[in-house]
Amino acid sequence: MFVKIFLFSCLVLIASANQEEWANYKAKFGKVYASDAEHQVRYEAFKGNLQKIQEHNAKYDQGLVTWYMAVNDFTDLTAEEFKQQYLSSKMPVYNQTGKSVHQTSVSTPDHTDWRDYNYVTGVKNQGSCGSCWTFSATGTLEGAFAKSRLQQVSFSEQELVDCVTESAGYNGAGCNGGVVQSALDYVRDHGIVYESDYPYEAKQASCRQNGNVFQIKGYTEIGNNDENGLRDAVGNVSPVSVAVNAQDFQNYGGGIYDSSSCSTPINHGVLAVGYNSENGHDYWIIKNSWGEGWGEAGYIRMARGHNLCAIASQACYPNL
Repeated sequence: MFVKIFLFSCLVLIASANQEEWANYKAKFGKVYASDAEHQVRYEAFKGNLQKIQEHNAKYDQGLVTWYMAVNDFTDLTAEEFKQQYLSSKMPVYNQTGKSVHQTSVSTPDHTDWRDYNYVTGVKNQGSCGSCWTFSATGTLEGAFAKSRLQQVSFSEQELVDCVTESAGYNGAGCNGGVVQSALDYVRDHGIVYESDYPYEAKQASCRQNGNVFQIKGYTEIGNNDENGLRDAVGNVSPVSVAVNAQDFQNYGGGIYDSSSCSTPINHGVLAVGYNSENGHDYWIIKNSWGEGWGEAGYIRMARGHNLCAIASQACYPNL
């Protein structure tokens, strides 16, 4: 009888802790649900993620893994819902005119962080629209512009969402995904405007191209899966657009991410802004587009040296 009572008490305590965590979560992230049924669905997803976070962080505390998880805006989503809402379903390898291949330099810096040179704008938020590819594209464009013009500006993702479409002759599907190289082809052909002139809406609308403040000649690709070439480009050129498999990024909180669960296919466009090492672990500094509340103030450090999450599979930067 004592054992049964003890087990029941433990279950009550766990349920109570979950309810408290749930209440704090809803308050912190401003979560409001349309119905009791939706509330229950979100609560069940939250409990599952919370257990996963706690189990993973126990390993982090023991020094068994190099990164930790954290509760964030996505913790009330299942893994499948997260994938559908925030990752691209359409990121094929893309080849087009205007492309050149990166030539490795004689020497590469030991470490680089383009944020130190004001080449990188603040972290943006794509919302529940699979437009990551446009943020990856504007990130590398903003870096190239800052380096050449010595001025930091923010370019319009919404223009790329609206205008880089199959009907216009480009490989883009708005919130359903797209290819950075195709976005750069568009900027080669039509240019791009400032974000303030064409603000982000997190949904696709008709193309309202209304000017051109920056135009490029094409883009340079890094050799397929050449992580040394990617390091050289990031170290010697400017921030580089990269595509990764981000299926396991949902609950990333900080540290140097390294996991065998991510490989291919690529499903998320991000920006490599630098690289460094910590306690013998080499890593990439990656800018994401899920807001500052995710990861390390909107960034993730990814293990470097074994093409983690296919990071070197589809990298590129603009030609000026």
